[in-house]
Amino acid sequence: MDVDHAVPEVMLERGAVRAAVSASGAAIRELTVDGKPLLRSFAQGTHPTQATNIVLAPWPNRVADAVYTFSGTRYELAVTEPELGHALHGFTPRRIFDFHAEKTPGEAGSDVTLRTVLGPERGWPWSIELTVRYQLTDSGLEASMTALNLSDGPAPCALGVHTYLDAQGAPLDECTLHHTIAQRQPLDERNIPVGAREPWPDSPIRMGGTWLDDAGYDPVADQPRIARLVDATGTGVELEATANMPWTQIFTSPQRHVAVEPMTAPPNALATGEDLTVLEPGGRLTVGWSVRAITHES
Repeated sequence: MDVDHAVPEVMLERGAVRAAVSASGAAIRELTVDGKPLLRSFAQGTHPTQATNIVLAPWPNRVADAVYTFSGTRYELAVTEPELGHALHGFTPRRIFDFHAEKTPGEAGSDVTLRTVLGPERGWPWSIELTVRYQLTDSGLEASMTALNLSDGPAPCALGVHTYLDAQGAPLDECTLHHTIAQRQPLDERNIPVGAREPWPDSPIRMGGTWLDDAGYDPVADQPRIARLVDATGTGVELEATANMPWTQIFTSPQRHVAVEPMTAPPNALATGEDLTVLEPGGRLTVGWSVRAITHES
């Protein structure tokens, strides 16, 4: 177990809702309502494995071969997914964020704000301030993330979050995933987009025995992106992301957890430019998402 006692966390409480927020990747280490989990958890004092519940910036998903061109200049990032040769999930994995709140690590409240500055790094000459805020609700939590360009020139940017949904403890293979994804983006054997989008084949998705590592797109503008993971009774968890996160990666881990990852841009957007945001100096990109418990009466 990758225990690191330099990884602080803040506990949040509101009624029956409890959350532990880790400084590593600004991740939700655990989120429960009445003691039942809504997100996959990981051990206290460890960095999140498999990017569990971390935020993703200044790009989510992959940059093919860790190479991209922006404004006519070619950049080479560090390869962080060596088995495929890509740069994966930006600079947030294992990054220790600073807490900004009227509380100290270990002290309970109902909201917390985390901050870090990403870059300059190898292949990334810009500085992006990233601010993440979590606030508990009566049935879960609400979150927002803002990227601010601190550099003197324009900077590329895309944002995402790597949420692993948990239907209040029900085994994944007994659950169904409902979603608003309309189109599937085919990926090649290295998980890089190839070819035109096509209709998404399954809605809802019966998770029993299902293995996914797929990218999808919701083309309907100005509507929230919603996914619900529920058991046979309709009890489970709902993830809602803001309309400016039309892309989603769905991944099932070898341990039979499912990640539903809202993103502002698709895999390899840093190289292709598809749906990539260009932040002018002082420019901001803000996204939001929420997680809530649902029952068959909801």
